[in-house]
Amino acid sequence: MLHKIINSAKSRLGDRLLILGHHYQYDEVLAHADLVGDSFQLSRLAAERSAGGSCDYIIFCGVHFMAETADILANSPSNLERRGGRRVEVILPDLYAGCSMADMADYESVLSCWEQLSAIIDIDEVIPVTYVNSSAELKAFCGERGGIACTSGNARAVFEWALSQRRRILFFPDQHLGRNTAVKMGIPMKEIIEWRREEARLGGNNAETIKASRILLWDGFCCVHQRFLSGHIDEIKNVIPNVRIIVHPECRNELVMRADEVGSTAYILKRITESPAGSAWAVGTEGKFVDRIAKQNLDKTIVNLSFQPSYCSTMGLITLQKLADMFNPIETGEPKNIIRVNENIAKNALIALQKMLEKN
Repeated sequence: MLHKIINSAKSRLGDRLLILGHHYQYDEVLAHADLVGDSFQLSRLAAERSAGGSCDYIIFCGVHFMAETADILANSPSNLERRGGRRVEVILPDLYAGCSMADMADYESVLSCWEQLSAIIDIDEVIPVTYVNSSAELKAFCGERGGIACTSGNARAVFEWALSQRRRILFFPDQHLGRNTAVKMGIPMKEIIEWRREEARLGGNNAETIKASRILLWDGFCCVHQRFLSGHIDEIKNVIPNVRIIVHPECRNELVMRADEVGSTAYILKRITESPAGSAWAVGTEGKFVDRIAKQNLDKTIVNLSFQPSYCSTMGLITLQKLADMFNPIETGEPKNIIRVNENIAKNALIALQKMLEKN
């Protein structure tokens, strides 16, 4: 019944509506998505599809920071000009669909960190870099200070650019992506330090350690990816001896160092899909995504790296019922759950996002 309701409404709305679905969503939700991808792919496509034409609404089946990014890009000054000032409304089916990692870094805490660093080192030597999995406020923080956003796919290119501009990087909110990227670039561990957000003074560091650092990492993490441990590799290889280990760069460094391959959600999908029949893969990323890849590649052995798969609970808040509930308000001209970023925040966040897009 819900599938019928959604399909009928989509038919009536036609090109006025674009539904975006993140890889971590339920299959029944993704069945109605016009575009499926990771957060960066979807935001970029949202900007491209809404640049002109008749699109009035984007329903983003993802989490809050993704909808914010889509709003910033879809309603950029250049896109608004092309549409004669007409906004594209971005809708999130459940306003509680957030991201625990993104919530681990807020504007006030990062500003406090920045101010404390200013008292220890020349702050003009520090460039702020935020993972795209962060609030619009933090993207704006970077945009205001000459910084940039990054994705899991272009983190190394962004880090290399950032270090060509200044001596140090302050990276938030995901410590693991930052550490894995820096280590892969050959930066010594002694020059990579962690800023512990619960510590009142200098993130638990001393002045000498900070002065000797090149990479300062916020101590945030993804609850899904941090659950994967190095020991899981040994466990899975005891069951499938010839298995290849492929993990997301949000995983712990000790696991990433032992994996056969490391890459973004988009990379994992492409790599496994294009691998030869009969190959075996253990995948360290979100469980619904792994299950879907396995169903789509029945000629291969594809399993979750952990015997207890890790699922993103906030992504799971977007249900078929909640998606269906968005259509009647749209058709009656009173859409609900609109995500609209403050104009000044959006302006500065766009600077960081545009730089990010240039590095892909």
